[in-house]
Amino acid sequence: MNYYSYNDFINKQQERIELFFKYNYNNIDSLTFTETKKNPMGSLDFYGYFNADESNRFIGSVMPYQKEFERNNVMDGEFSRKNDKFKDRKTYTVSEIEKIQRKERREKRAESSESWFSDSSKVSD
Repeated sequence: MNYYSYNDFINKQQERIELFFKYNYNNIDSLTFTETKKNPMGSLDFYGYFNADESNRFIGSVMPYQKEFERNNVMDGEFSRKNDKFKDRKTYTVSEIEKIQRKERREKRAESSESWFSDSSKVSD
């Protein structure tokens, strides 16, 4: 992998990590990435913290068997428990989030096109 494709890969994974945390947890306004490194087990680990508070640390990992970040992470348990969005501490993978968001966009487009057609039928001569 050349330098530019490696940097593109890193940037893409950071975007995926940000999407994962912001979708699955409340009260996350920003993520700051501090370090990226490959660990001895072969995963690529992204270190950082939330909301400009260095005590709210996280690690997002791309596992050796994955092409991209999905959900593997470590974060402060107290922060996680207080800010879970979903029942029973469920989290969605990035692929699931992207699928949900695509469906929501399609539904929104369908609704807006239906209202456009219904509005045009109200035009009188």
